[in-house]
Amino acid sequence: MTEMQTSPPPVKRRGPPPKLTREAIADAALDLIDRDGIRALTMRRLALELGAGAMTLYGYFSDKDELLDFALDRAARRFDFAIGEGPWRAQLRELVQTMMRALTEHPGAVETRARRPILNPGWLRAGEAGIGILLEAGFDITEAAAAWRLLFTFTFGYAAFSAAEPSPAQQAEWQRQLAALPAEQYPVMAGEATQLVSWMAGRRPFDHGLELILDGLEARLALLR
Repeated sequence: MTEMQTSPPPVKRRGPPPKLTREAIADAALDLIDRDGIRALTMRRLALELGAGAMTLYGYFSDKDELLDFALDRAARRFDFAIGEGPWRAQLRELVQTMMRALTEHPGAVETRARRPILNPGWLRAGEAGIGILLEAGFDITEAAAAWRLLFTFTFGYAAFSAAEPSPAQQAEWQRQLAALPAEQYPVMAGEATQLVSWMAGRRPFDHGLELILDGLEARLALLR
């Protein structure tokens, strides 16, 4: 006779249940998606992590999308996207680097943006500041909008694919793979593997790429004047 498989008893929390607020729920949701990704966020799982019932959360948010927007808005408001002082290029550099830092600390925002636009007030402050800097520099609204879109997609794309600093072991493996390519078909990739792998990921390639874009914008502005 085989033994019956039973599930372990649920873990009982000590003390009273935590006091819930929209802010506390949103912060827990943000922690969850930053840790485990957007797919992990369900009202049921979040309620379990908070020690509450799933239906309780619907008393604060009508659905998961409303909760997600509120959580991402709170994440963005932790960072200063206000227009700074000094030359437009330095202001724009500081703003984009701040946005990169926010995305690195909250990868859930990157994953969400890959699925749909993020149009909450918190994140839109970055766009308002960026376009404002470009307009003040002398770009018209069309050029400023196009330039900001370039900076926006560069930053989000880099955060999505290349933000993490590679380890020496990763770089060694990338170099090995590039160097193993047929030299007659990939003369640059195979021949310059050592140099190329140092620019594949991490902060230095991002900062250098940003400077290339700013160089282009500065040259463009000179032509428009």
